[in-house]
Amino acid sequence: MSNIVQRLSNALLLKLPPSWRAAIPPVPPPTPRNLWLALSSAVAIQNIAVFQSSQSEHITVFAVLVWGGAVICMEDQFEELDPRPVVWGLIIGTLLLMWVLTRTAVILHWDGLLFALAPIGGLALGLLAEKPANLGRFRDPLLCLLLLPGFALLMRSLPEAPISLLTAQLSGLWLSILGLDVIVNARSVLLPGGGVMVLGPCNGLDMMAQILCVGVIFLLAFPIRSWASRVLVLLIAPLIGLISNTFRIALLAIFAGNGNSKGSWWFDFFHESTGSLVFSGVAVLVFGMVYMRLLERELPPLPTPSSQGEEA
Repeated sequence: MSNIVQRLSNALLLKLPPSWRAAIPPVPPPTPRNLWLALSSAVAIQNIAVFQSSQSEHITVFAVLVWGGAVICMEDQFEELDPRPVVWGLIIGTLLLMWVLTRTAVILHWDGLLFALAPIGGLALGLLAEKPANLGRFRDPLLCLLLLPGFALLMRSLPEAPISLLTAQLSGLWLSILGLDVIVNARSVLLPGGGVMVLGPCNGLDMMAQILCVGVIFLLAFPIRSWASRVLVLLIAPLIGLISNTFRIALLAIFAGNGNSKGSWWFDFFHESTGSLVFSGVAVLVFGMVYMRLLERELPPLPTPSSQGEEA
């Protein structure tokens, strides 16, 4: 079968102009490893596509981060991967993938089962690659995929009202530091020309949960040995997400105070559109810098030039 596919691909390449053939990279042979990697890529792309078509941009980006984290956790095993599933594992894995594919065809925006499809698909891929007794090699990638239902649970369990009130207070604090005449009344952040009200969808709860899950991905992909540093990571991650969102709310209040309230391009861009992802990106960047500093503390010091000369 693999020889037939290889001959067909070579025949198709020969029909192309020489300049095109030179630009096309060689097609990997259809070995069990390559076929499993291709199937895994298709499952990930299909899952992300469903998020993109049914969820907000924030959640879609988070799904991309989770699948990327799973790939990073699995990266050191790609070269030695040799799928050898047992027969019943192959059957169950195939049935699970078929169910995931058919179930995504009826996904609605509020369908919470969507967040469980990624770990179910990951488990199915594991059964297609290994015996059930050896599924432990996929522990970290599966834990990464479990962050999607974990994210959904966090979004439903964290209290909305206290976070909204705290977001309004911190946003008003940044505006007062800038010297603006700001009044914070419960959820409202008011300037002389207008203001904003911090409601549930805008309080940064999704960003806090997102950065917290990114912290777990970092701990799985680039582990820190110190328990104190691990606890610090899990505590500081949602705090960074909260502070980043308060900067966004303060910026929206400035727009509203200058007459650019809801309906204006700038306000809508940073409120509902891609502009809100800028603050998520900044939060991830800041968290990554903090994490790398904690990780560097555990690395041995580099040898000085004098010690290198002595060793020589």
